[in-house]
Amino acid sequence: MRRPEESAPVPTPTRWWRLSPWSRNHLMRPSDRAEAAIILITAVLILLAIPFAAAFGTATHARLEQQTRALRADQQQVVAVLLEDTHPAPDTPEDALRPAGSEDSARARWTTPHGEHTAVVPTDAPAKAGQTITISIGADGNLTGPIPSGGQNTALAATAATGVWALSAGALLIPTALTRTLLRRKRLRQWAYEWKRLDNP
Repeated sequence: MRRPEESAPVPTPTRWWRLSPWSRNHLMRPSDRAEAAIILITAVLILLAIPFAAAFGTATHARLEQQTRALRADQQQVVAVLLEDTHPAPDTPEDALRPAGSEDSARARWTTPHGEHTAVVPTDAPAKAGQTITISIGADGNLTGPIPSGGQNTALAATAATGVWALSAGALLIPTALTRTLLRRKRLRQWAYEWKRLDNP
């Protein structure tokens, strides 16, 4: 009968092999083989999750690229007339449409087949009322924001793939860790019972 140890040494590759579910080691208990089988299955499933996560990332990248192409196809350049002098952009919903590096904005008006539009538009430099600037609008004639670049789409797709793999691995590791804890507690109770029997013949 083996006495429980307070700290177990780190298993070497040879020791891991001896602790495998198919090991012929007669000292291995059923719970040891069950634990080894669970660890092996978990490791295999985590490895198998990698290609699935990669496929998800690839599909996400293709979808983002399709959306970017659609945005570029719908986007067009028009001339807008400033209705006021530019000023630092206020905290309005239009701020989300401001391109990086722009510090000024002003209310402007432009005309499309859908009618006349008026909104606060960002400008790259200070300008006076009555000046014209070129802005980007969508198919509905409204001001559009910056279109994501190919690099941004790739980064988002890679992040999505990594997140899917991490969630999958976590979903596998948590129940495995709980199962190992339960098996370890079961062995400790069994050890305690057997030592108690030896102390009280």
